[in-house]
Amino acid sequence: MGSDIAVVQIDDLSDPEVDLLLEIYEVLRLSPDNGRKLTATGAMYVWDYKGISVTYVVLEPQREVAVLRVDRFPF
Repeated sequence: MGSDIAVVQIDDLSDPEVDLLLEIYEVLRLSPDNGRKLTATGAMYVWDYKGISVTYVVLEPQREVAVLRVDRFPF
């Protein structure tokens, strides 16, 4: 589940970057609130991992993750 912007950004990733993104998704599936919170009271998070940054929202009460952005960042 994600935004149209995230879908376009994911389509632009290389195969190794997609593999990293799948690792991030697996962690988010198991523990979605382990990312860095963007605000003290909100449900928006960022997870940075090996050059990929995922911005997402945790939808309560079902604990579902909605990916908003997927970005590359320099090492």
